[in-house]
Amino acid sequence: MSTRLTTPDQILNAALAKEMQARDFYDGLARQTSVEFVRELLEELRDEEARHVRMIQNMLGRLGAGKPPIGRA
Repeated sequence: MSTRLTTPDQILNAALAKEMQARDFYDGLARQTSVEFVRELLEELRDEEARHVRMIQNMLGRLGAGKPPIGRA
């Protein structure tokens, strides 16, 4: 049975969990490999996921402050 995500905070929290999971996945793989170019690629992917985490956390903060998740208002 899947949970239906209907509110912005539910959607953003689900996305945040997936981004954190992906970040940790790439980090774990990067720590395990001894091949430098593979490690560098995995670290780049990890860092990209970390940027996504920060972006979603920012959106959640704006939403919690009564502002739209994206925009100037």
